[in-house]
Amino acid sequence: MKNPEELMLIPHEEGFRAWRLRGGQAAQADQDARSRRGTAWIALPARSLVTVPLRFQGVDPSRRESMAQLELEAAGFGNETADSNNFDVWNLGQDERDQRSIGFIQVAPLPADVLEEGNDAKFAPSVAFHQLQPGEALIWREAGALVLAIPHESGAPLYCQALAARILDADAAAEIRCILASLELGGLTPNVQSLAVVSSARAAAPTEVPVEGEAPVILEDLITEEFTQDLDLPVTLRQEQIPSLPDHSSRLIPAPVVRHRQDRQQRRMVMMGALAFTFVLIAALGAFAARVALRQHSLAAETLRLDALEPELVTIRDAQAAWEDMRHAITPDLYPVESLHQLVQLLPNENIRITRFEIREDGIIVEGVASSLGHGIDFREKLLSHEAFKRWTWDFPNPTNLNDGTATFRAEGRPAELAATETEVTQL
Repeated sequence: MKNPEELMLIPHEEGFRAWRLRGGQAAQADQDARSRRGTAWIALPARSLVTVPLRFQGVDPSRRESMAQLELEAAGFGNETADSNNFDVWNLGQDERDQRSIGFIQVAPLPADVLEEGNDAKFAPSVAFHQLQPGEALIWREAGALVLAIPHESGAPLYCQALAARILDADAAAEIRCILASLELGGLTPNVQSLAVVSSARAAAPTEVPVEGEAPVILEDLITEEFTQDLDLPVTLRQEQIPSLPDHSSRLIPAPVVRHRQDRQQRRMVMMGALAFTFVLIAALGAFAARVALRQHSLAAETLRLDALEPELVTIRDAQAAWEDMRHAITPDLYPVESLHQLVQLLPNENIRITRFEIREDGIIVEGVASSLGHGIDFREKLLSHEAFKRWTWDFPNPTNLNDGTATFRAEGRPAELAATETEVTQL
């Protein structure tokens, strides 16, 4: 079974080609399009990048990145360098006084079918997947376009560009000479001694017998004589080699892939937040359920204990009910005769006459006649303040004055505890 996560997509003559990785190195081309899902590496074509060679004099390494960004902005790439994933700067060599760097800027999108495979892939310029030799410029094709790479003395790419020429003729030679001259004017001094042209076709030696079914390719079939003469550099034809993984780490990522990863990260954060909330909710519900179960267990145990005490409680209730029934009989203060006696003690020798005295368990009524309104009020005050009648809550309005000068009065009393209970119910 093929492992789709060990593939890299490299621009080739006819488009992108998938290469299978084994042990961290490309081993063979894989033509199965279905295996491109989950590609590990994608090479950015030269036509989608602008390469800017940079040179600094004695700049502190920690500030080289900022200096390179300023140089790129000055070159007119201010908008392109606003996003750190849209450009990258590689340092070349170890010379601290004369520092060389190369800047890569994304200026064109990748094909949609390639972007679909790059959601989890790493990206790097296509030149990073080719093996450059110091002093030897390299030309290869990407989707029909010629690409030129100029190496640094360390073998790292100093400059890379897709050529306007479609074939290696006199125009291509003139374009290459212009590129080398511009690098010279920029003080980069590329030490180019020869040029190698990469071809996926098999080159044949003059004495080689062609393999049946495969046509050998002669140098002149790919490179015109005008190109060789006008370039004034030794030109060799090199068989296409297995691509190598980049030596430099790259932060170049196409904008659609960056947005996809940000959206995916946001969705993951939302899902993690939802899962965390769910776990907290489950934990809270579990704790609540545990407390409810513990409480139910406690209530069940208490119910059993109370059930065990029920026979004793029945005996206590019966005794309490019996004593409550006997309360009026064994409490002298509650005897009706005692209440009447206390009322009689309040009566003066004259001026007050009781016409009705009624006492029940839940109330008492006293009615009478006073010889005057003042005597009725005096009797009212005595009744309300007497200690024997404090257990009653009285409704005793002022006496009513009659035409003959006498006054009638009526007092109703209720047990204090019953009156308090009725008041609470009324407030609710």
